[in-house]
Amino acid sequence: MAAVILMLFSAVFHPGGWLVGEPVDQTDFAETLRVMGDYASLAHLVTMLGIVGMLLYSYSFITLWRVPQQSGLVGSSLRLGILSSLFGWGLYIIAMGMRHMTIHLMQRSMEAGADQALFQALALNIYAAMAGIVLALVAVYPVSSILIGIGVASRLRSMDITKLASYGLALMGVAAGINFLLLQHVPDIGPETLLLNNNYLLFFGSFCLFIIGLAMYRGRSELSSED
Repeated sequence: MAAVILMLFSAVFHPGGWLVGEPVDQTDFAETLRVMGDYASLAHLVTMLGIVGMLLYSYSFITLWRVPQQSGLVGSSLRLGILSSLFGWGLYIIAMGMRHMTIHLMQRSMEAGADQALFQALALNIYAAMAGIVLALVAVYPVSSILIGIGVASRLRSMDITKLASYGLALMGVAAGINFLLLQHVPDIGPETLLLNNNYLLFFGSFCLFIIGLAMYRGRSELSSED
């Protein structure tokens, strides 16, 4: 649950997003870097909180790994989903490390006597490479979400809000996969629209994970290693 809260905080208060500074098109790398440079301390903070959030996600999923495995393909999907999620979150942590570096370079570019063009060009190059790593995560997390959603739902005996959240997570993964395919193959749809769709899907998926995490925290028997 704490991981979801940290990730939402990081997203909402990121410079150039919804609340801090002027909203910018996240596909405009130069403008995004400028805003992060203007709010460098906050940008470092929310980036660090994003890394901590991903580590907390990893911890909770390692806890889920200890749940006795069911037989068959559906049972294996949960563990495959956990492994692919850990891989994707590792990509995210690497990308956030690169974001820290770009923010630092933007800070250096503002120092007196600094070669502003050089530091900003370095920041832009690293940020573009970071975007490629994030794109790899965007390709992985739909599959992970589907597998986790199906795997958790298959363990729950009764239909309740936790099982609905599990199905919701799987459906979110399907929608995110479609959104990613549209990004690749339908250039008429602007990338900023697809990025916005992806953000909405991630918020919905975070809500589903919060519900599942709450059930784990409360010791739901089907999600406990003592089952």
